[in-house]
Amino acid sequence: MPTFEAKAWLALRTRLTSLALTPVLPIAWPNEVFTPPAGGYLRVTYAPNVVVRQYTNSRVSYRPGIFLVNVVSKLNQNMAVAIEIAGKVAAHFPQDLRMSYQDVTLYVEKEPDVRQPLITESFVEVPVVVWYAAVA
Repeated sequence: MPTFEAKAWLALRTRLTSLALTPVLPIAWPNEVFTPPAGGYLRVTYAPNVVVRQYTNSRVSYRPGIFLVNVVSKLNQNMAVAIEIAGKVAAHFPQDLRMSYQDVTLYVEKEPDVRQPLITESFVEVPVVVWYAAVA
């Protein structure tokens, strides 16, 4: 039986894989072999946060975290392309969305943040920050 943490990861992963983009962009998952294509792709970072006990005499815990999806796009291309894709990723994780895997349910705490584009030597990256939590 998977742990809470594994189920939370699988709920988020399942949700992102259901995103229909045209053209389809490959996803660079943490700790999985990935060869970046010449075009664009999505890169995922999973960052669970500190578990907080809800009440002193309770076994209920608040379990927040960040699911970061960077939209990676070719350099020297219209910036609107990457920003548009980032907007679609954000819209796929609307505030109050419930995501479940087996007996674990996460919810999106607030509208995702589409952050400032980061320009590197090879790519432009637009971060999309999804703030999620569970009460378990």
